[in-house]
Amino acid sequence: MQDDRLALYQRECQNSPQIVHALQELPLIGEDAISIVCRYVLAPALGGFTQWLLKEACKAQKQRLYFLARDGYLMYRAALLFCEKQRLPIECRYLSCSRYSLRIPIFHLDTEAALAYLCRGSLQISLERILTRAGLTADEKEAVFQRLSLPYGPTVRLSHTRLAQIHESLRQCSTFLAAMNRHSAEAMPALKGYLSQEGLLEDRTDAIVDSGWTGSMQMVLNEVLSHMGRIRPLSGYYWGLYELPVHANRTLYHCYDFSPTSPLKAKVFFNNCLFEAIFTAPHGMTTGYRKLGDQYVPHYGFSDARRNAFVERIEAEIFPYIERLAEHTQILELSSEDLYNDRTIIQRLLQRFMAAPSPAEVACFGSLPFSDDVLEGEEQPIAFPLTEKELTQSHPLHKLVAISGRGKLPPRESAWYEGSVVRCGKHIRYHLWQYTLYQWMRYSRKRLMYMRGKRRDSRYG
Repeated sequence: MQDDRLALYQRECQNSPQIVHALQELPLIGEDAISIVCRYVLAPALGGFTQWLLKEACKAQKQRLYFLARDGYLMYRAALLFCEKQRLPIECRYLSCSRYSLRIPIFHLDTEAALAYLCRGSLQISLERILTRAGLTADEKEAVFQRLSLPYGPTVRLSHTRLAQIHESLRQCSTFLAAMNRHSAEAMPALKGYLSQEGLLEDRTDAIVDSGWTGSMQMVLNEVLSHMGRIRPLSGYYWGLYELPVHANRTLYHCYDFSPTSPLKAKVFFNNCLFEAIFTAPHGMTTGYRKLGDQYVPHYGFSDARRNAFVERIEAEIFPYIERLAEHTQILELSSEDLYNDRTIIQRLLQRFMAAPSPAEVACFGSLPFSDDVLEGEEQPIAFPLTEKELTQSHPLHKLVAISGRGKLPPRESAWYEGSVVRCGKHIRYHLWQYTLYQWMRYSRKRLMYMRGKRRDSRYG
């Protein structure tokens, strides 16, 4: 079975002369699914993105690129290698930040925006989780629990209805607002010190690099930097974007794989959660910043030894390919046609791996820890073990019921649904077909909403 997957990926790669050349005479480190996927799927994906990124950045005369932790770690290492071997006039920096480390310091600037962000849903949302997102201590959380006097415990998973009620209760809770605003104001000086130290307040042509999905990190960074005195807005380069913040300047967002207006197929068969679980860094999430002597340093959360070992394995498997690619393909000489052709091949490779994985691939990648929350903790296997009944909850009809709010609790979900289907092993084609149908409906709706918003924005120039 694994030989069949290897042959499948090899046939696809044969359609690109530069991928074939980079793969030539590179022996597999191992014979398991990790080695095969790394060599024939992930390495071409990282290489193709890096080539596109650096060619676009050179064309735009960017002097500095900031690769955002943690999704940008492997992208950063690959870009450094290309810039060094090809002497490109771009400085690459790794910026330690997270949604949490950037949001906490600005909560006190806009309470309504803070509440909207804190009360967003996730796979394991609870009041405890919301208050942790706000940076409250254990004693402060207990004081809020007592003040709200809820008929259920703080760790109970919240339904859509209860989440809306919590949102309103916190808006009127002076105990919560005082604690949130205090922690927020206290965190701002260290954030300013770190961003200033990293040159984000300097007069340079720069941009950020990240995986993408909604463009919210760029929006928050621009808000923070504007508050600190920066005038020129940051632009960003991304693997892909499903949507953009309301009223975002679309000319500042650049996408490799897909954008909000791209054909739906690229989004339907792509799994951003799996992408994040694989393209990560060997350190914990950035939780804040502190001054150490004359320097501001990031503080990282819990570092999972298994994840770190996995990242090391990924690096060892992928970077021999990246080195050969950097040595034998000159980025500035690549045509748009070459980049487009390789991107199409990479899309098909990722589609086969993400949307129709083999049992061996699910066995190797399905246990990667993943959380969709802004904080670490309560990670689950990305291909969460689901029963057939639970798999059915992600079919279109059941999803519509859940979205309508008529369901009592959101059903248990998997971040890599296709992997969970293969892990379950029953009626695989049927469940995958139903989920694909749901994804087409979901992204069709998102695209329609985006286009309507785009037309509304055009009224204001």
